[in-house]
Amino acid sequence: MSWLLEGRTLNSLLITRLRYLGDVVMATPLLEVLRKGDPQLRLGFLAEKNHGLILEGHPHLDQLHLLDTTRHGADAKARAGDSTSVGAFSPKDMIPNLINSHYDLAVDLFFNPRSAWLLRMAGIRHRIGGTRGSRRWLYSHTVVPSENQNRFHGLFQIAPGGMGEHLARLSPLVHEESNLSFLDWFAEQYRGRVIAPRLPRKFWARQIDDNLHQLINESMQPPNILTPGATWAAKEWPLENWERLVQGLVDATTNPLFVLQPPGEAKAWSALGKMIPASRGKVLPVLNLPKVLGLLSSSALLVSVDGGIMHAGVGLGVPTIGLFGPTDPTLWFPYEKAGPFRVMTSKAHCSPCDLHECNQFICLPEIYPAQVLEKCLDLLGKGGD
Repeated sequence: MSWLLEGRTLNSLLITRLRYLGDVVMATPLLEVLRKGDPQLRLGFLAEKNHGLILEGHPHLDQLHLLDTTRHGADAKARAGDSTSVGAFSPKDMIPNLINSHYDLAVDLFFNPRSAWLLRMAGIRHRIGGTRGSRRWLYSHTVVPSENQNRFHGLFQIAPGGMGEHLARLSPLVHEESNLSFLDWFAEQYRGRVIAPRLPRKFWARQIDDNLHQLINESMQPPNILTPGATWAAKEWPLENWERLVQGLVDATTNPLFVLQPPGEAKAWSALGKMIPASRGKVLPVLNLPKVLGLLSSSALLVSVDGGIMHAGVGLGVPTIGLFGPTDPTLWFPYEKAGPFRVMTSKAHCSPCDLHECNQFICLPEIYPAQVLEKCLDLLGKGGD
């Protein structure tokens, strides 16, 4: 089995989504789909190190190219940590790294200036991207799903939201053995299914912190995880709501309870630690990404605001509740039909929006702790208690 582009067989293909963490996770269905169509296709992925190392150990990935770039913000250094096995290259050194990998096709899911020029300067003959600004001329093919919704309707039924946006970039391909276009082949292969991201849970389970592993083993139950940190103030669920949810989970469950402390906000969230009995859990110090993934891989439940860790939980198959305020859950949490994943939103009259801060902040505060607790207990199998 093989994939064709303009009648030429593809032996190797590079996917790139430089950032962000959630978008990289949402790109993983491409790896599964491409490998299903051609088990021998050599697949690579290019991303910034802080985000791309989440793909380490992925069973469908042959080569991971990590770009060493400087990111700013309270969590940039703390969240990344060290890669467990893969080195990172500067933009200058990445070009010969890509040249030596000899890719037949590159699919750019981000198509910002850096990724567009890296692919062009690496001499990859065929490059699929978007039509943003003058960069469209740096690609050999451009695909914009919004320009023809009817054409992509079947794809978005199977891969809704951001996953469908990513998969649509593969529409110029043809599956050689079936002689079907990518869209027709995809509809036939995945009819009646809704796909979701996939990350290697067993691989990341080995990265868990030894002390946390011991505490989990002593309790003999997987923990519940809360992640209150958000990159935008408008994505933060109020502290008092988290306090009530913590109290409810302590009273209603016996699982250990851990709160992932947002970087640079130890004082603000220390109150949650006082509500958790010492034998039951605690507010954790800031963990790097591998250790976060290790903890998630051993957990029973994740409650998170909209962010990369939320998507990681879904990718690891952890029952996940996403708390949404300004952003559109139909685009950024298209997972509810694919597993034990639930979204909660107040559907405020002013949402969705792109405001990072809001003087009339009503969307997230109107998601009430009792509602979230009820959803937690349902996912934990305690809905009737």
